[in-house]
Amino acid sequence: MTIAIALKINDGIVLATDSASTIIGEEIEDGVRPVHHTYFTADKLFNLKKGSRIGAMTWGNGSINDESISTLVKDFRKGSEKKEYGTVEAIVDDFKSFLENKITPETSLGFLIAGYSNGEGHPEMFLIKINNGNIEDPMPINADDPLSISWFGETSFLTRLLLGFDERLFEIFEDNGVDSETINNIFSDCREKLQLPLGVPAMPIKDAIDLVRFLADISVNSSKFVPGAQVIGGPIDIAVITKHEGFKWIQRKHYYDKDLNLTTTMEDE
Repeated sequence: MTIAIALKINDGIVLATDSASTIIGEEIEDGVRPVHHTYFTADKLFNLKKGSRIGAMTWGNGSINDESISTLVKDFRKGSEKKEYGTVEAIVDDFKSFLENKITPETSLGFLIAGYSNGEGHPEMFLIKINNGNIEDPMPINADDPLSISWFGETSFLTRLLLGFDERLFEIFEDNGVDSETINNIFSDCREKLQLPLGVPAMPIKDAIDLVRFLADISVNSSKFVPGAQVIGGPIDIAVITKHEGFKWIQRKHYYDKDLNLTTTMEDE
């Protein structure tokens, strides 16, 4: 499982992911497949093209055909070294084409790709969804919103906090005979009156980083203390994309000691 968070403000976009990678065991009964093991070192946040103002984060399947998503993203990055992309949408379309040649009928995952097009002063975000091997056309999200918080993966904890209700509420209403129109009206009312107003479009980047770190910590600690296997956890990776500074890591784990690998450059990572 994963928590992946994107916060867009006037001055840029902050991206964050946890590091949990869950291995699901064999089915035991009634379709139940228990968690076999959880690792806390997976990479889910990337600079999609070195030197660019474009980043990506992922959730869902951690691998395709025995290759990790991290390795596949680096394959794409390597293959696009000599390509020039004038817009975020152009690299999104190229990345989708790359994925189409890799995915299998079992693949289910998502990507958020965010950054700046050449000459543009405001960031853009695109969503790519793959469900059981079917890849959808990339969809721009929150294009007209100067402030937006988006979260993906295991969303229940942040949905409760930020929207004020549990995602299972719809099912509860249905089970109690409430008609769909009434349910939709209630949900619309809840979003309007219960949503927690965090942040403003003009907030500084440093405060946006603190807010995203806070939200990621809530998800990790909630998953840690609720009953069952912990499915969100490990180090939190955070990156910021701004108009002038481009893609910058704020905090990032490494499986190797950088002091013992002094020949490694940022371009190798």
